[in-house]
Amino acid sequence: MAQVVDQKLSSLLLKALFSFIVPLVLYFILPIDGKGLTHHMAMFLVVTVWIVIVWALDLVNEIATSLLLPVLYIVFCAVPANVVYNNWLSDIPNIVIGGFVLCKILQTSGLGKRLGLGCMKAMGGSFVGVLWGITFAIYVVSPVIPTVAGKAVIFSAIVVSLCESLDFKKGSREATALMLVTFLAVASSKNCFLTGGGDLVMGMNLVDKVLGTKTGWLEYASWSLLPATIYTIMGCAIVIILLPSKVNVQELKAVLEVRYAELGAMTTAEKKAAFLLGLTLVFLITDKFHGLTPGMVLIFISFLTFVPKMDLMNAEKLKTVNFSPLFFILGCMAIGSAGNYLKVTNWMADNTFGYLEGLSVYSASIAAYIIGVAGNFILTPLAATASFSSPLAELALQIGLEPKILYFAFTYGFDNYLLPYEYAVLLLCYSFGYIHFGSMVKVLAARIVLTGVFLFAIAVPYWEWVMK
Repeated sequence: MAQVVDQKLSSLLLKALFSFIVPLVLYFILPIDGKGLTHHMAMFLVVTVWIVIVWALDLVNEIATSLLLPVLYIVFCAVPANVVYNNWLSDIPNIVIGGFVLCKILQTSGLGKRLGLGCMKAMGGSFVGVLWGITFAIYVVSPVIPTVAGKAVIFSAIVVSLCESLDFKKGSREATALMLVTFLAVASSKNCFLTGGGDLVMGMNLVDKVLGTKTGWLEYASWSLLPATIYTIMGCAIVIILLPSKVNVQELKAVLEVRYAELGAMTTAEKKAAFLLGLTLVFLITDKFHGLTPGMVLIFISFLTFVPKMDLMNAEKLKTVNFSPLFFILGCMAIGSAGNYLKVTNWMADNTFGYLEGLSVYSASIAAYIIGVAGNFILTPLAATASFSSPLAELALQIGLEPKILYFAFTYGFDNYLLPYEYAVLLLCYSFGYIHFGSMVKVLAARIVLTGVFLFAIAVPYWEWVMK
C-alpha cells in the first residue's frame, strides 16, 4: 500500500516538475526584443502553456485553475481586469446558465428521454444509426438556427437524456461517441453557410474589404456547402471507426423496446417542455427579426419554466443544476481576450504568414491550415479571425494566390481542436461530464490529420475549380 502511494506521489511530482520546466524553457528561447515580442507577451505564452499542461496532466482541479488564470494574466502580463473578465459581460454566461436549465427540464420532464429513445427507435435500434441520425438532424437545422451554441445546447440536452435512459455511464464509449458526434456535427456543419457563425461573417467581411468585393449568402454557399457537407460526414465517420460500440445490437434493440414502451403517453410535463423547446427553436431561428441573442432567449425560456401553471422548475430543482462549468468556460475564454489585448495575434501573423511566400496554392493552404490549428492553443476563433483574416488575404494577393482559398483553409484550421479550452462550444459539450478525455483527444487528433488530407485532396481542388 505504501509503495503504491509512493509511486503515485513520484508520478505527481514528475508531472508538476514537467509543467514548470517547459514554460521556463519556453521563456528563455523566445526572441524577446521589447518591440515585436515584449516581456508581457512572452509571459502570456508562458502562463498559457503552463495552464494547458496542468489541464492535460490533470494536476489541479480544472475549475480552480480556470479561476486562477485571469489573475495570472493580470499579475504577470499586465492585462487589465476589465479585459480578462470581459467575457462575463458577454452572452456566454446566459447561454451556459440557460442551456443547463433547459437540459435539466428535458431530463426531469421526460421529454429528453422520449426524443432520444424515439430517435434511436426510428433508426432501427442501431447505435451507429443513431450517430448518423444526430448528425443528419443537426445538419438539417444548421441553416435555420444560426447560433452554434444554440444547436449545441439543444442536442446535448437530448444526448444526456438518451444516455440516462439507456444507462450509458459518464465517460463510457457510447456516451463519449454520442456527445462527440453532437459537437462535431454542430461545429462542422456551420461551415456550410455564411450565417453559420459570427466568426465566418466577420472573417468574410474582412477578406471582402481587402479584395474590394461583397460576398453574398448564395455565393458563399456555392463555395462551401459541398466541402463542408463532406467534412461533416467525415467527423461522424471518425467517431464510428475509433469508438465502436461494445453494446450488442440485439440486446440494445430489446432494451430500447422495453424503455420506449415504459414511456407510455406524453405527460403534461412533457407537453409543456415540448412547447418551450419549440418556442426556443422559433426564437433562435428568427433572431434577425427580434434581435435577441441566444443567451437572452435561453434565459427567457428558463424564466418561463418557473411561472405558475408551467411549474417545470423550482428552487429545489434549481439546486440540482451544476453551474460550476461556467467558471471553467469563462476562465478559459480569458486566454483569447488577453492574447488579443497584448497583440500576440499580430506577432504570430508577422512570424508565420511570411513562410507562405513561394508556395503553391496547395502547400500554402496546408500551411495556413496548420497555422490555424496551432493558433487554437492560445486564441479563440473569433479573436484569431479578427486579427489574421486581413493580413492573410493581403499576403495572398501579393504572392499571386487566391485569397479566399487560403482564408477558407485557415478557418478549417480554427475549426480543429484538441483540448476543451480551445473552443467555447467544445467546453460546453465537455462540461456535461459524458466525454472521456482520452477518447476525445484520440478522435480530435485523427480529425486534425484527416482534415489536412481532406483539404489537399478535396476542398482546395474544388475551390480552385468553382472560383475560376
